[in-house]
Amino acid sequence: MFKTVKVVFVLGLMLASIMAVNAQEMPPLPGEEVIGGIPSPRGIAFSEDGTLYVAVAGEGGDTVVTLPSPEGEGEAQIGLSGRVMAMSADGEMSDVIVGLPSFAFASETVGLYRAIPNGDSIWLINSGSGPGSFGNYYSDTIAEIDMATLQTRTLIELSAFEAANDPDGLGYDTNVVDIAWGADGTTYIVDAGANALYTWSAEEGLSVVATWENTVPTAVEVADNGDLYVGFLGEGIAPGAGAVEHWSGGELVTTYGGMTGVTDILLDGDTLYAVQLFIFGEEGPGPGNVVMVTEEGPVPVAEGLLAPFGLAMSPDGDLYVSYGTVAFAPGMMGGVVKIDMDM
Repeated sequence: MFKTVKVVFVLGLMLASIMAVNAQEMPPLPGEEVIGGIPSPRGIAFSEDGTLYVAVAGEGGDTVVTLPSPEGEGEAQIGLSGRVMAMSADGEMSDVIVGLPSFAFASETVGLYRAIPNGDSIWLINSGSGPGSFGNYYSDTIAEIDMATLQTRTLIELSAFEAANDPDGLGYDTNVVDIAWGADGTTYIVDAGANALYTWSAEEGLSVVATWENTVPTAVEVADNGDLYVGFLGEGIAPGAGAVEHWSGGELVTTYGGMTGVTDILLDGDTLYAVQLFIFGEEGPGPGNVVMVTEEGPVPVAEGLLAPFGLAMSPDGDLYVSYGTVAFAPGMMGGVVKIDMDM
């Protein structure tokens, strides 16, 4: 029995019904669309050479199966349409990894969640994606892939730890969503289903750093001084329930609240950014945005984004955001936008 949201988009159907009707009224993109026509883009990340990697959950496939879904148990169209895309610094597009499992439910597609380069490896997060991409089991996994050979170097499997330990005490649920590394090499992992932040090493395995109760952590960043920042979707994805917490030395320093559906965060020196999946207006939920997180509240940086998700900064300091991570109509695609910071 799944105790919380299995993936972060339980409002997909409601948003679809609202936004699809008003699609012609949507504002223009807040910058240049550098990649378009992507089915369910998720996390984005840059390597040191300026290559942008995009995790694509895909659009399912032709086989219909019954699996656990965000609403319980439901039918999914499954296939191998998930992939990792790359855009070089000069704009050349390529597929890095193809044929990853994609599970298209009625309200969202799950599968590949993030693809994060680190040294000569790329780390793939498979979230709530049924039979694992890198093993013949139902699991949430993190796989370290050798960039040169595409061989699996490391496989971290979250479900066994959750089943044995249940860190938040709310029953079995695992939904791994983000990973980051400290300057000392410490690996941090966020599990939205387990409401937990872990550290991991090959020698020690998983260790619990912190747990929360149904606040659904979705992103983690590590500052140069070792401080941690954790983004939260918020219980029930309720308006204003989203937040970012700042931790130092194992203690909570500050909570930046008043946000909605935080799906990703990014730390640039002392400047903290967050992505809001949607924002509420007088007529209900509308397009999301990217905000600068301050003590006075969130300050919009890029608005008018349909279901934005992942945030990344290029080596030269430009911000990029993926959007269209939930399809509001059959065949609807998303993309990646280079944000115009002067808008």
